[in-house]
Amino acid sequence: MRRMMIALVPLALAACSQSAPPPDAEAPEEAHGLTGLPLAEEIAAGQGLAEDNCARCHGLGQEDPPRTDAPALRHLLTGLDSEAIKDDFREGIKIGHPDMPQFEFTPMETDMLLAYIRSIQEPETE
Repeated sequence: MRRMMIALVPLALAACSQSAPPPDAEAPEEAHGLTGLPLAEEIAAGQGLAEDNCARCHGLGQEDPPRTDAPALRHLLTGLDSEAIKDDFREGIKIGHPDMPQFEFTPMETDMLLAYIRSIQEPETE
């Protein structure tokens, strides 16, 4: 009898470990961005890049741009395909006005910056 119980213990443990947890015990899956980071972290990192590289001319978040000849970040993608400008970000932006700084972002930085810019977009009202 004792040998039978010893033989059944691993089977019982295996059966317990294979049972699924109740649905309410499962955590909702967190959205991930293109970098593999959680989307919220990707957006926060992109905001940091925008603060360091873009805000002094284009504003940040819902701010109006300090420069009148620079589009607000919240309207930056109006009429543009964000996927199409990835290469511009990676290779160095030289668009707009002559004193626009040239930037070169890594692929990961590009994805983070675009995640942030996408997250704040709103229609342009005039």
